[in-house]
Amino acid sequence: MLRRSLAIACALVALLVSPAFAAKDALLDHLAGSWVLTGTIGKEATTHDVKAEWVLNDQYLRLSEISREKDAAGKPQYAAEVLLAYDPAKKHYVCFWFDNTVVAATTDGGSATRDGDKLPFVFKSASGDFFNTMTYDAKAGSWTWAMDGEDKGVRQPFARLTLKRP
Repeated sequence: MLRRSLAIACALVALLVSPAFAAKDALLDHLAGSWVLTGTIGKEATTHDVKAEWVLNDQYLRLSEISREKDAAGKPQYAAEVLLAYDPAKKHYVCFWFDNTVVAATTDGGSATRDGDKLPFVFKSASGDFFNTMTYDAKAGSWTWAMDGEDKGVRQPFARLTLKRP
């Protein structure tokens, strides 16, 4: 009995420490580093500073995003922590997005199947899906993010953003 329990425990530990996601995905690696994000969110012009670094054995790219716009208390109007990774077993990307606007509506995060240099993330929600298509422009060395909400099955533009190196 003890031997069987020990074998099960060892198998669980091996499963937990083995990498589930690919280390340093090539497309995501283009997003690592410092960026200035500009564009519109809800028809309002905005500028954010974004820093992206590999974490957790280089399996996840963590983005820290802070708006330059401040609230009445002098704090950033917007702040987010984002984790991106590629799951080679399922051949798709995952995205977990946490920000200061609302508690996450889903714990599943978003998922995307790569389309060239595009990552069309879909975040499923009972109140309507949310879409964030991240596109890398290799020639310009920049990214665009097109974010859309969904109302009764129709996409509604939410944000159009560009990330460039400072």
